[in-house]
Amino acid sequence: MPHDGIIYVIDDEPEMRRSLEMLFAVEGLESRSFASAEAFLGALHGLPKGIILGDISLGGMSGFELLLALPSLGRSDPVILITGNGDIPLAVAAIKAGAADFLEKPFEPHELLNALKLVRQRISSSTDIEKCLASLSRRERQVLRHIVEGMTAKQTAARLEISPRTVETYREQLMKKTGATGLSQLVRFGIAARV
Repeated sequence: MPHDGIIYVIDDEPEMRRSLEMLFAVEGLESRSFASAEAFLGALHGLPKGIILGDISLGGMSGFELLLALPSLGRSDPVILITGNGDIPLAVAAIKAGAADFLEKPFEPHELLNALKLVRQRISSSTDIEKCLASLSRRERQVLRHIVEGMTAKQTAARLEISPRTVETYREQLMKKTGATGLSQLVRFGIAARV
């Protein structure tokens, strides 16, 4: 697993914090623990971006409430929520609210490490998408948006007041810049980039 970014463990059980710290140390991963969401938030200003591993059931502010509060604090750290008494509706609500993953205790170390690996792959993929998106011109973004909306070259041309051939040229440029091998891949890129 690549070593990129600290893991913030937020759990009110000292034994759980210790065992996770030991697991991460053995795996060569940097971690820092907090006994409550409030303690984490108190230190947040000085903390670099990382991956938050938070228990849903904490004394005081819950891990779920922390997940909901992060965007208003200007943070986009991915959050993996853990719980000892999870249920399907709670897991669905957590994912809909933006949780990167949801694990039920007791979980095996490999399950947690796999979840972290997937989150890191998503971070890396999203960074690549952001870089690629930044390289697109304003007009290329407009054409991509219309492609994602399912418009034909003629419809896009009419909407943007350019020729269909120009739209095709922009589409070819988009394919080269994004590395898409076909229209469906280009649409997936546009959806992932939220154009």
